[in-house]
Amino acid sequence: MPGSISSEKRIGLLDDDEAQTSSSASSSLLGNDVRKDLEASSEEPVGSNQRWDERLFSWCRTRPRGLRRKLRRGPAGTPIFAPSYTRLPQHYQDLESRCQGPIREAGCANVNNEKIFIAVSLYDKEGHLANGFWGESLLELIHLLGDNNVFLSIYENDSGPEGAVALESLRRQLRCKNYIVNDPHVPLSDFPTVTLPDETKRVKRLAYLSEMRNRALRPLDRFDPSIGTIQYDKILFLNDVVFHAMEAAHLLFSTNIQSDGRSHYLSACAVDFWTPLKFYDLYVTRDYEGYSAGLPFFPVFLNAGEGVSRTAILNQEDAVPVQACWSGMVAMQAKYVQNLNETLPNSHFQDIGSYVIDPAKPHNVTAPVRFRYEPELFFDACECCLFHADVAQVARKAGENELGIYMNPYVRVAYTENTLSWLPLVRRFERLFSIPHALSSHILSLPTRNPHRTVQEGDVFTEEIWVGEGNAGHWQLVQREGRNGMFCGVREMQAIKLGKLLEKSVIYYTNPEPR
Repeated sequence: MPGSISSEKRIGLLDDDEAQTSSSASSSLLGNDVRKDLEASSEEPVGSNQRWDERLFSWCRTRPRGLRRKLRRGPAGTPIFAPSYTRLPQHYQDLESRCQGPIREAGCANVNNEKIFIAVSLYDKEGHLANGFWGESLLELIHLLGDNNVFLSIYENDSGPEGAVALESLRRQLRCKNYIVNDPHVPLSDFPTVTLPDETKRVKRLAYLSEMRNRALRPLDRFDPSIGTIQYDKILFLNDVVFHAMEAAHLLFSTNIQSDGRSHYLSACAVDFWTPLKFYDLYVTRDYEGYSAGLPFFPVFLNAGEGVSRTAILNQEDAVPVQACWSGMVAMQAKYVQNLNETLPNSHFQDIGSYVIDPAKPHNVTAPVRFRYEPELFFDACECCLFHADVAQVARKAGENELGIYMNPYVRVAYTENTLSWLPLVRRFERLFSIPHALSSHILSLPTRNPHRTVQEGDVFTEEIWVGEGNAGHWQLVQREGRNGMFCGVREMQAIKLGKLLEKSVIYYTNPEPR
């Protein structure tokens, strides 16, 4: 956890050289402060016989900083003088310059020839992703990384004949090593069920999603040179998001650059948008101290605790420290996910639910890490949040130096091409949203309270759980040993009706007797 953060940093000032201002800073553009400066300049005394225009010119020449600050704070000045995340750092510009021109050299963005494993869990019912902008961006990204540096794994399921045709068309265009699977149907009957108070049975949605994501990682389950497996430097997880290939390269190679000219992180996430203004992946996102986010628009994070994440994003940092994020695109160190042995870690490693931690008898997480879910009724934790928590935990145990998990707001993705096209314009205005975001989130009592936010693996704590099945179940307080990733938990449950289409059958349950 960070040390004490000063109030100046917490409010995220727009200028590095700007001091904390008095209450007069909210006055009009040419208010009392300017009038006083016009009457007496500290650097050049102005005589009483000077005309007003001469005095104004003298002030503009000797004291322009205050005016610039006022312009930047104003609604009209912000998009011009202080746009958000539009001025790329120099090393971002250098990477893009290496890949300029009508014919980009293969691997131009990957100067160190890092080996990248791209993992995709895909649901593409109409084939629009593989046959559209998403597929084009993926092929461009592989070219920027270098065909010989990439292994692409795509696991697609329940996407119908059109999805299968589109995926095969994409596969034929690949020049990199790959593992492409189209599974016509994954029956929900393969998954464990929970029994609700009304005696109906459901499959936990996150159990389903965890398994689909794990199947995309199958080539990493064992070290198999026969399919082209090598030791990878990084993994790039991709969802069904629309993205620019160069920004994906920035996420991999430009995030948190240090003096050695290389990126330093355990994992780094993009920022995803459902609409031009609306940030999407709140369910995963936890700030640097494990708090959930505020309302889903810039700057996303709140001043809860020390407010480290909010300070970083307001200060335009490309590595905003968090405990978890996803946003449809994640770059991650591969060493804690890839199994370098030729055999599976255990005989049940590829079984559904084999990574679940029993809350009543928890065990410590170990590498290689896989996606998992919380098995009990009326308690969930996003599988992607738990994945970050588990990778970070095994990295700490291994004495890893790179423990930073970051969100990179220079890298933005969306769920439609139209939304993606609007994002550059929204960036210019989004600094104006910080005060409305803080006020509205406070009114709505955000962040959401999580009594187990600080519980660590092995801690003894008290948890409220649902005991029993069906209408005989009831709430009970029990003392337990902490399991990893408790900061991800929410008192709700997402469930799938058996025999129904996934996208139309998700039910959200909340605690009927909250305490």
